[in-house]
Amino acid sequence: MSELILIAVMGAVVLYWQATMRAKEIATAAAKRECKLCGVQLLDQTVEQVRVSMSRDVSGQWRLWRRYRFEYTDDGDTRRDGELTLLGHRLLRIALETFNPVIH
Repeated sequence: MSELILIAVMGAVVLYWQATMRAKEIATAAAKRECKLCGVQLLDQTVEQVRVSMSRDVSGQWRLWRRYRFEYTDDGDTRRDGELTLLGHRLLRIALETFNPVIH
């Protein structure tokens, strides 16, 4: 019985890890796309997850709400902050420090 519980817990951890990696890929791609649209350079070519919480989507299902931050430069010298929010694997909001936020 305890082996079955251990296998179930390990399976849940693997599924969570896969979903987290997929969400990070989506967030990184969204940050790259937004930086390209705004004519700025994404620094470090990655995003950092800063918050995770649970929320309901428009259909009432529970989803993970993830907030990411990233840095970009508009002049090649100054680091500026950007932030984006995913609900599940859907981009909700992206904002660059020097531009108005874009709500999707």
